[in-house]
Amino acid sequence: MNIKSLLLLAAIASAGTSVYAQKNNVNKAKTGIAKFEELKGAGTPQLALPNLKTAQEAIDLAVVHDKTKDNAEAWTIYSLVYANLANLDKSTEAAKKAEDGIAKAKSLDTDGANKDNIRVSEQVLGQYNFNIGAEEYQGQKYKEAYDSFEKALTYLPGDTTLIYYGGISALQVNDYGKAIAKYKQLIPVKEFSSHKQVVVDLPKLYLSAKDTTSALEYAAKAVELYPEDNAAAVQNIEFNLITGREKEILAGITAQLAKDPNNKSLNYYLGIANSANKNDAAAIEAYKKALAIDPDYFEANTNIAITMMNGVREKLNILNNDRSLSQAKYNEGVAKIKEEIKPALVYLTKAVELQPKNVDALTNLKNYYVFMQDEAKTSEITAKINALN
Repeated sequence: MNIKSLLLLAAIASAGTSVYAQKNNVNKAKTGIAKFEELKGAGTPQLALPNLKTAQEAIDLAVVHDKTKDNAEAWTIYSLVYANLANLDKSTEAAKKAEDGIAKAKSLDTDGANKDNIRVSEQVLGQYNFNIGAEEYQGQKYKEAYDSFEKALTYLPGDTTLIYYGGISALQVNDYGKAIAKYKQLIPVKEFSSHKQVVVDLPKLYLSAKDTTSALEYAAKAVELYPEDNAAAVQNIEFNLITGREKEILAGITAQLAKDPNNKSLNYYLGIANSANKNDAAAIEAYKKALAIDPDYFEANTNIAITMMNGVREKLNILNNDRSLSQAKYNEGVAKIKEEIKPALVYLTKAVELQPKNVDALTNLKNYYVFMQDEAKTSEITAKINALN
């Protein structure tokens, strides 16, 4: 009997059994993960957990064995197993193993045979990071949430929900630069469910970042994309008004009022725009319409009174500078001006009634009484102002 030959045969047989065993571990893991995915798809991931654990035990052995440690399929299954474990257990350790598994599988998968399953691993890992980010957001850990949503995007590039959540997370910590960048990515994606909200909110972000040029640009774009949306139209009007573009926006206000004539804010804005364009009569008419809709509109009460008072200022200046007038004629002119501004009193009084501790409202009323030469009322209002200071 040739002992040497028998030993060699035994070694070969042993090696063959070992290779088979490791290949069997890959297949065992593959079967386990397939059963897990089937049950998970049926909505019972916890019931499927034993299959995942079986797959884990098998694939852990396979990826460290010399015969299968460089097998692309083995590492793909490894990444699938640990991505799902990370998602179920919220385990950072499992997530790191999944990341390593994806990287290894990609490096070995030269023919692309496993690319679809590698993509599934990435999707699961993306979901894991999304879930972590959502929990962090709920816990008001907004910076951490932003980072988690960003990491999820490395596995789910272009995912609109992740982009949006990243934007609102940045917004919560006043990081307008990052928030703006995220919102801008969503502008071309009109099918995104919150697209209108993003489009309308983006100009506000620019305004908060003190970029008025871009705020105006995107406010106009919001109207262009959603011409029938009242919020977009009103915002565009407001932004133009606060940036001193009253003349440019006047036609826009008028057009919007034609669609929504009972909008008190639009009538108020029309008053502001007309005042800026030196059309006091039209401004007063617009403010009156706003007050007909809401008599307690503080700003409209204030502005109509100021417009009425400012409207006679030029007349008073002419009167004061006319040295040819006799005292009697001058007094007569002043009396006429006082009659002209008397209608302002009801609005000035209403403004103070609405906000009795508003120093500006009280000061406007005081100035009226000073001009009317009502010393008693002037002293009364002055005392109220002093009590607030």
